[in-house]
Amino acid sequence: MKYDNVTIDLKQRPVLQELIEDLTNKMLAQKQLLADCGEYVSPTLIQGVKADIQLLDEVIERCYAQQELIDMRAEQIIGLN
Repeated sequence: MKYDNVTIDLKQRPVLQELIEDLTNKMLAQKQLLADCGEYVSPTLIQGVKADIQLLDEVIERCYAQQELIDMRAEQIIGLN
């Protein structure tokens, strides 16, 4: 039996895409919280939210870098076959 219409997609799917989207949504929520803070909010709370935003930004960048490494490794494996 011959299958002429079979297409094989060997491209790597973004493994970390869902995590990146979740972290980005959390960071945007924290930024909105910071924007909605009134003048009577504790400075400690504001510092904590800012620290959370910075941490989320760093983690997102690390996820992007990890995804790039995963993609590069997949390209190497495909190139070897």
